[in-house]
Amino acid sequence: MTGKRSAARPEPDTRSAGLLDLDVSRADRFQSETHWPLFARLRREDPVHYCARGAHAPYWSLTRHADIHEAELDFRRFSSAGNVIIDDVPPQFDAPAFATADPPVHTVERAAVAPSLAPRRLMHLASEIRREIRDVLDRLPLGESFDWVQRVSVEITTRMVAVLFDFPREERGLLPHWAEVLVSTPGPGAIASTWEEREALIGEYLERVLAMWRDRAGEPSRDDVIAVLARHPGTASLIEDPKHLIGTVTLIAGANEAARGALSGGVVAFDRFPEEWRKLRADPALLANAVAEIVRWQTPITHMRRTMTQDLEFRGKRLREGERVVLWYCSANRDEAVFDDADAFRIDRPNARRHASFGFGIHHCLGRHVAALELKILWEEILARYARIEVTAPPQRLASNFSANYSRLLVRLRA
Repeated sequence: MTGKRSAARPEPDTRSAGLLDLDVSRADRFQSETHWPLFARLRREDPVHYCARGAHAPYWSLTRHADIHEAELDFRRFSSAGNVIIDDVPPQFDAPAFATADPPVHTVERAAVAPSLAPRRLMHLASEIRREIRDVLDRLPLGESFDWVQRVSVEITTRMVAVLFDFPREERGLLPHWAEVLVSTPGPGAIASTWEEREALIGEYLERVLAMWRDRAGEPSRDDVIAVLARHPGTASLIEDPKHLIGTVTLIAGANEAARGALSGGVVAFDRFPEEWRKLRADPALLANAVAEIVRWQTPITHMRRTMTQDLEFRGKRLREGERVVLWYCSANRDEAVFDDADAFRIDRPNARRHASFGFGIHHCLGRHVAALELKILWEEILARYARIEVTAPPQRLASNFSANYSRLLVRLRA
């Protein structure tokens, strides 16, 4: 059953509004970073919350860490099938993938792609990844302001996807563009203004992926994402289902693109909490934990959506078959019951690795090892080069309730 969308309307003062009128999904609130008090209120007053009116309504919100963890593990009733973003995609434009499927489809496709993103392969790629990150940093100016998002975050994630997919260097800039098209809802100001425009852009991507797929299917020595999918018995037939193929390939690429928010978010975090930067410079051994804290504090993917497959009493609420349930990872990562002083960025936080940013259970993000390695190497290289990264203007975030990326982050490097 598909949730019926309601027309957007001005939201009342959230400090006194009735809970029925509390819509935490508004993208402008994420852009202005005024969403945090709304989630704090829901965690206190109504952690399993039904929103009946709003741009994306009706939908349920889960906002506490424990509830989201439980729902993720119960994949049979909280299903990923169909879609994992808050909005519904019209069936004619849907691109199925293992992230938007449950077992057995999810199990087969995940098993096929896992070796190309596993720690063992990343160990072999680590030196190449470090070379790419060093090259990005070598090109940055000292002492003058520039946009960290475009010069660093976008560039690094683009290069990482190119490495994982062994994508031609001269075409690698297309990958993040295509990935963003697939996970974005068309509309004014979006990367595609209509579903038809979105479909045309995805068609361009599909033709390129199909060509690489055919070329690599018979090359047993290749271990990039496309090659392993083309050779695996459980996924080789995807070439006969182009929409499924492009959905799977693009969501793998998009998972890495999610690291972009953390690559910028770490800079913002250290700027807002300068004592943590001094702490890291004094003790670089804290870096591994700092990476986990960056991912917790930033929460690159704000939510995942599930769809109920049957009626269920959950924390005293009646969830009905077909209803949409949004798992707000960003709220779980600020849950006071789990994280002491949760709004603060603390690189020595003892339980930083309990963050919900990569999800739980069978849908635990396959790209988490890539994201962690990117962040670790980036900050190792930053520590070796710079005394400080100054944020020179207020950061600008995307107007998105799904991706916690920045559109602009002006900084100045001090050696």
